[in-house]
Amino acid sequence: MPALTKIPEHYPIQFETNWRQRVQAKQSILKEYVTLDSIAGKEKSYNFLEAAVMREITTRAGETTAQDQESKKRWNRTKGYDAVKRFDEFDDALLGAIVLPDSDVVISHAAAYKRKCDELIAAAAVGTAYTGEDGVTSVTPTQTVAVNYVETGSAANSGLTVAKLRAAMFKLDDAEVDEDEERFFVAGPKQKEELLRTTELTSKDYNVVQALVEGRIDRFMGFKFRWTKRTVVNTSTDIRSCFAYVKSGIVLSDDGLKTHMDILPTQNHALQIRSVARLGSARVEEEKVVVVYCDQSP
Repeated sequence: MPALTKIPEHYPIQFETNWRQRVQAKQSILKEYVTLDSIAGKEKSYNFLEAAVMREITTRAGETTAQDQESKKRWNRTKGYDAVKRFDEFDDALLGAIVLPDSDVVISHAAAYKRKCDELIAAAAVGTAYTGEDGVTSVTPTQTVAVNYVETGSAANSGLTVAKLRAAMFKLDDAEVDEDEERFFVAGPKQKEELLRTTELTSKDYNVVQALVEGRIDRFMGFKFRWTKRTVVNTSTDIRSCFAYVKSGIVLSDDGLKTHMDILPTQNHALQIRSVARLGSARVEEEKVVVVYCDQSP
């Protein structure tokens, strides 16, 4: 007896009752590796004394002469950021067996907040800082490694090279950055790929500490590496601004993420989920940050 031909029309279609998060960075890559602060107000200045210099005494019982010691300010200004999602009052009922993704929205807002922290840190490291009594004098990075830097031979644009890492290390050493402070290097996925192709890094004879562990570069040349796409890229030249630094060289002001869930009577009682944060980041000491420019064009 032949099978009933109409039966397949009655096969049920199964739908997931929960929601999945699309691929995204859910954790901050940089936040725990900078100096955290809180600002009461819209801005804050950080005060620094230049290094003192000992002077030779050349006369017996001579007149005491006071020495001037220069001081500087660096400014950090915060801005507000938010992420908002609204659900119609009937969404919960009309979704049927599928749960309302309110908790998933909160999770996605938290991930967005962490990514924003990384964006601000990376932008502060390589961008304009502000100094002066009123915080209006702009300062561009003074410690840089050029995109065409080579140790020998003709200069030519390149990605991240061991030579550039050595140059960044030298600049921190030459500035007498405290060796007790852990050093970090922040770059993008393309730079990681470039280093993985470098013979010097993959040779156990050359790198006794084995910077490559299961294909993941962690530490090399005194730097702990952090990989993130949130570093600044010049879209017209495809040059990425990577950077080497120590924790005390960059400040992030963060009062934390706050999430509000409200019913809005004036919006037909829609459910609104709004997450807000006030954030600001600044490069506070030029000597403690080195910007390394990397060409990542094909």
